[in-house]
Amino acid sequence: MVREYDVFLSHASEDKPRVRKLKERLESLGVTVFFDEDSIAWGDSLVEKINHGLLKSNFFVPFLSETFARKGWTNRELNSAIASNINRKGRILPIRDEAFSIDENYPLLIDTLYKVWPSAEDDAFVLEIADQILQKIEAERLNEHDLG
Repeated sequence: MVREYDVFLSHASEDKPRVRKLKERLESLGVTVFFDEDSIAWGDSLVEKINHGLLKSNFFVPFLSETFARKGWTNRELNSAIASNINRKGRILPIRDEAFSIDENYPLLIDTLYKVWPSAEDDAFVLEIADQILQKIEAERLNEHDLG
């Protein structure tokens, strides 16, 4: 399947200012990003666009926070990614808010290594995590090239 996006950034709207920083950094590195405010236009079907983004993305990067856990949309996105990750290991790259507990909210992610977004030093974290995501994308491209 042809991938249209390298990364699908899933987040609650309340967390958008933080996640937007990561999106902007990833795009500056040449990464293609599904990000709701850029990928879904006025009048579009939300379900159709989100399903398209989920299916056409190599990696799913949820920003897990208390607001994320309370939202219907973000939980549907995560559940869909978990279901498709059964056949595509290592595609979910969770980032959790410093104050958020994965154990108490998402037991299916307990065995998935995640990153913690500290409340301080936002910029340093964004630079570091964007570089790590880019490394995963580049490794995936090499793998696809070797298989193709």
